[in-house]
Amino acid sequence: MTDNSADNSIPGLEISFKTPQSIQSTSLVAYQSRGHCLVIAPLERGLDVIAQLQVKAKTLLVANTALTIDKNATEDGVKVITARPLQLTGFLGAFDCIIGDPESPGSLAKVAGVSLLGGFDTVLDLSDTPLLSNEVLPFGYYSPGNDEEALAAALAELPEMEGDFEKPKYFSYDASICAHSRSGITACTNCLDVCGTGAITPAGDGIAIEPYLCQGCGSCTSSCPSGAVRYAYPAPADAMAQLAALLAERREQGNDKTVLFLHDAENGAERLKSFEDELVPEILPLAVEEVASIGIDGWFSALAYGAAAVVIDAPVDDSAMFKGLSDQLDTANKILDGIGHNNRLCMLPATDAQALNNIAGHSWPAIPPAAYKTFNDKRQTTRMALDHVLRHAVDETPEYVELGSEAPFGQVQVNKDSCTLCLACVTVCPARALQDGETLPQLKFIESSCLQCGLCEKACPEDAISLETRYLYDSENALKPRLLNEEKPFNCVVCNTPFATQQIIGRMQSKLSGHWMFEDEKAMRRLKMCEDCRVKDIFENESGIDVHRS
Repeated sequence: MTDNSADNSIPGLEISFKTPQSIQSTSLVAYQSRGHCLVIAPLERGLDVIAQLQVKAKTLLVANTALTIDKNATEDGVKVITARPLQLTGFLGAFDCIIGDPESPGSLAKVAGVSLLGGFDTVLDLSDTPLLSNEVLPFGYYSPGNDEEALAAALAELPEMEGDFEKPKYFSYDASICAHSRSGITACTNCLDVCGTGAITPAGDGIAIEPYLCQGCGSCTSSCPSGAVRYAYPAPADAMAQLAALLAERREQGNDKTVLFLHDAENGAERLKSFEDELVPEILPLAVEEVASIGIDGWFSALAYGAAAVVIDAPVDDSAMFKGLSDQLDTANKILDGIGHNNRLCMLPATDAQALNNIAGHSWPAIPPAAYKTFNDKRQTTRMALDHVLRHAVDETPEYVELGSEAPFGQVQVNKDSCTLCLACVTVCPARALQDGETLPQLKFIESSCLQCGLCEKACPEDAISLETRYLYDSENALKPRLLNEEKPFNCVVCNTPFATQQIIGRMQSKLSGHWMFEDEKAMRRLKMCEDCRVKDIFENESGIDVHRS
């Protein structure tokens, strides 16, 4: 984040990109902070802290359980509002707190008279239980608790949070291929599960990402099965091109057994300084914005471009980022193990050189570097990289390998006895893995496109669909449409136009045979007509249809 005011330096927010001009740029997210701090604390402690806080304006929220809201001011003009806090929302320059009665909540920013300015600029939360508990807190929010050193650091940093700031918009989102939801059915929640900032929320048939809350950890992009959410700076294709060039340069220097060590550009880089000189030449540390910004497509591409192995500097064990990466590594390693490329991907907390040097001591089968270029298509990149690695498989290649339940690869199986070819599954499939037969009553499937999101399974009214996670190695078969079910079309008894299947018409007749509206032969015959002929027949019948039993 860059500050356009004075020489303010904000730890953790100042980002510089030293990349070639060929790197595709991204848009910026701008923050404006005027220096109004909201302090949430008991009265006595709050006033004591406010006296030490050197910012332009201050408001103290004293929390209680009453439903009423009281507003007062100290002699030096500090607003003191006593109310029941319900929810704190926002980010640097635009915080607000919902207060009062849950049945008719109010806005603290309105009560304090700062709503027209966008809200409070910063928050110092001294509550016993902080109002925000995300793994990654929004810029401008501080909750030091009873830690006096942390409080002193916050008091020193808060005055620097005034001014205009910018950061990259880290993500791009394509709702058309998002597998979160369709037709009110919720399926994939990967990005919501791994987002540590709370920036991602459900929104209709997709998701919404708040760019002001997003801090670019990249977990959503690496865990997204379709690539609907992808890292924007650098874009995946740019990152892979840089990596290919870097590995090529290493080979020219005589190092053809490079172990790529991915670490973040802040904490990981700082820890690396203490043991970097002890690393063997085979280890190539590579700083990335966040380790979770590179996922299975990036790891496989690194191997295809000549890396002997990829090691990821592990995030905190119990974090959502750690779980997301662990699930992906499990899938990736099962795919590689199936073709004899074991121990090429791992994640470990790098605290000394020995652990990394031990990995460099492994002996791996050689994979000649690929020459292709990738695009910003996650599924295509993953398969291209695997195809290259597959050509240098150690063992005889099996047809497929079974994967865990979280894997985004697999097939759809259909019970033909139950399936009526209603095609509800085709309607909800976000990846067009399921397709109709156009003019024929057919259901087709393309395995390479299937995300295993489960939308088709949930949408099927006959419970005829089940999923099987696996990776089909043969790309020709994976890309080829496969016929899952078909029936002979049922033709209209009047105009002979196909409009349904034999099974659907049979089920309709069976279910409606006992209904009073279909007791006569003419009514039953209309079930065998297309929509146009059915309407004509109704109006040609002088008596019409009596929908009320006499």
